[in-house]
Amino acid sequence: MLQSMRDKAKSWVTFVVVGIIAFMMAITGLETLAPNPNNPEVATVNGQEITQTELAQAVDQQRRVLIQQMGTQFDPATLDEQLLQSSVLEALIDRQLLLQNAEDHKMGVGTAQVDQLIVSMEQFQQNGRFDPERFQMMVRSFGMTPLHFKEAMRQDTLLQQMRAGVAGTEFITTEELKQLRTLEGQTRDLSWVVLAADAVRDGVTVSEEEIKAYYDANAGQFMTPEQVVVDYVQLNKNTLADSVDVAAEDIEAEYRYRVEQLQQESGNDARVSVILIQTGEQRTVEQAQARAGDVLAQLQAGADFAELATTYSDDATTAARGGDLGAVEPGFFGDEFDAAVADLAVGEVSEPIVTDFGLQILQVTARGETEVPSLGEMRQSIELALKHSEVDSLFLEQSRELADISFEAADLAQPAEQLGLTIMTSEPFGRNGAASGIASDPRVAAAAFSEDVLSLGANSDLIELTPEQAVVVRVREHQKPQPIPLAQVRESIATTVQNRAVENRLASQAAEMIASLEAGSTLPQLAGQQQLALVTSDKSTRNMADVPVPLLRAAFKLPDPGQGVVYDSVALPGGDYAVVALSGVYPGDSAVMEEELKTLGQFIANSNGRMIFEEYLASLKEHGKVKIMLDNE
Repeated sequence: MLQSMRDKAKSWVTFVVVGIIAFMMAITGLETLAPNPNNPEVATVNGQEITQTELAQAVDQQRRVLIQQMGTQFDPATLDEQLLQSSVLEALIDRQLLLQNAEDHKMGVGTAQVDQLIVSMEQFQQNGRFDPERFQMMVRSFGMTPLHFKEAMRQDTLLQQMRAGVAGTEFITTEELKQLRTLEGQTRDLSWVVLAADAVRDGVTVSEEEIKAYYDANAGQFMTPEQVVVDYVQLNKNTLADSVDVAAEDIEAEYRYRVEQLQQESGNDARVSVILIQTGEQRTVEQAQARAGDVLAQLQAGADFAELATTYSDDATTAARGGDLGAVEPGFFGDEFDAAVADLAVGEVSEPIVTDFGLQILQVTARGETEVPSLGEMRQSIELALKHSEVDSLFLEQSRELADISFEAADLAQPAEQLGLTIMTSEPFGRNGAASGIASDPRVAAAAFSEDVLSLGANSDLIELTPEQAVVVRVREHQKPQPIPLAQVRESIATTVQNRAVENRLASQAAEMIASLEAGSTLPQLAGQQQLALVTSDKSTRNMADVPVPLLRAAFKLPDPGQGVVYDSVALPGGDYAVVALSGVYPGDSAVMEEELKTLGQFIANSNGRMIFEEYLASLKEHGKVKIMLDNE
C-alpha cells in the first residue's frame, strides 16, 4: 500500500485540486449554467439580455477574487452587496457594449489563438507542461465549464485588442513634454502667516441647544454598530489526527523505505584524496602525462599516496594534507571525476583523468556510512508522518461532506451530528470582524454579512481559514444598529461643534485679511499689527519638505501675479488657517535626457490612452440602448 502511495506522490497537488474542485462543484453546482425559464433579465444592451443568473455568477466570481487577492488583509466592510452588485452589473453592460461593437466591426479571435493562450497559462501546467485534467478541474472551480472558460478567454482577448487599438492611438509631442517639464519644475516665491486655532478656541463656547441640534441633525452617526453572533462548526486536521490509527505493518514498511533512502544517500558521498598535475604555462600536456605516469608507477609499486601527493601535487592546499580533498559530493568536480570515484573501492587508485584542473590521480579513502536509527527511535516520527498523510485525504473528504450537508441542511445540527462536530458560538462582531476569535478572519465576517447567510438564514459556504482548519457559520443573532443616547456622545459632539465654530471664525479672519491686502496693505504690515509670525520661502518647489502640503497646493493653483502679489487662504492640519501671498513665478528647466523624455512620454501617452478608451466606451453607452431593470432598493 505504501509503495503505491509513493508512486503517486508526485501528483499530490492534482489530488488536492480534484478535491477542492469537487467541493466547489458540490456547493455551487452547474445548474446555473443551464437555461432557466424563471431567470429574469436585469438589463438589456441593444436588445441583448443580461439575466439574473449571469449577474449572480459574476458577483460571486468577483467576491471570490476580492477575498483571494486580499487574503487576511481583506476588509469585509467593503463587501457591500448592493454596491458590489451594481458595479458588477455596470461592468457586464460595458463588456456587452464593447463585444457588440467588436462584432459590428468584424473583429474576432481565432480558436487556435485562444487554445495557445490557455496552454501557455502557468495555472494549467504541471511540471512545466499543460495538463488537460488540471485545466478542467481549475476552471470548474470558477463555476464554469471548459467551453464557457474558452469563450470568456476569447472575449477577453478581443476586448484587450480593442482597448489597445483605441488607447494606442494616443501620443504626445516632444514640445508638449518640454512644456510639461517646465511646469513641473516651476518655482514660486511665497510668504504666509498662520492664524492659530488655539488662539480663538477659548473664546468659543458651545450651548446645549447647539449640541442637541447637531445630535438630531446627524442621528445616523450616533448608532451602535451592526453586529451578529454566529454558530459555527469547525473541521480541524489536528483533531482528525487523534482519531487516525496507523497499522504496525505500515510503520515497518515505511521504516524499511527510509533506511534504504539513508543508505543510498550516504553511499553517494566519498572521501577522496587527489594528486593534481597541472598543464599550461607550467608544463605541456605530454610532460604532464609523463609525470602522472611516473607517479602512478610509484603508487602501483606500493608508495604511500599521501607522501607522493605532498611531493608531486600542484594543488598546494591539498598537498599539505597529503592530497585529502575531504568528503566530495557528486557533481562538484564534473562527470569524469564522479565516474572515476564511483568505480573505485576504498583504498584503490584511479588512472590519470583529464579535468578542467589538469590531470588528476584519485584515491577513495573512505565511503560515507551513516548510523541507521532503530525502528524504536523512528517509530514516533514515522507514525506522525503517516497520520498526516492519512489526515490530508480524510480532511479533504470531510470538507466535501461538510460542504454538501451544510448546503442542504436547515441548520448546523445535521452536519454536526453526521461528522461528530461540536456547534460553537462566537462573540458579537461587526462587518469589520473582530480582533480575536473566529471573526478575526475577514472571510468569516464577509460570509456572516452576506445576503444568503444574514437575510435568508442559510448556512455559509465552507470557509478555509488555514490549510488545517475549515468552518461553516450560521447567524444566530442579528443585532441591528440602535441610537446611542446623547449623554454618551455629548463630549465628542461639543468638541466637533466647537471645532467648526473655530474654523468658521478663522476663515472670516482670513477673508478680512485678504480684503485688506487687496485694498493696499501688505502681508508684513498686517503680520506686525496682529503680532503674527511671517514666514518667507523663495523659489519654493511643488514638494518642499518644510512647507505645509495644503499651503503648497493652494499656492501653486494661484495665477501668475506678474509684477504684483496675489493672495489666498487655506485650512491647515490641526485646525489652523494660513493666509498665503504669491509674489513670483519662475519656469523650470525644460532640458532633460532623451531617454527620460521617452519614458515620460510613454507614461503620459498610456495615461491619456486610458482616458480616451473610457471616452470611447462612454460614447457607446450614449448612442446605445441600455435598459436596467435591477431594483437595488
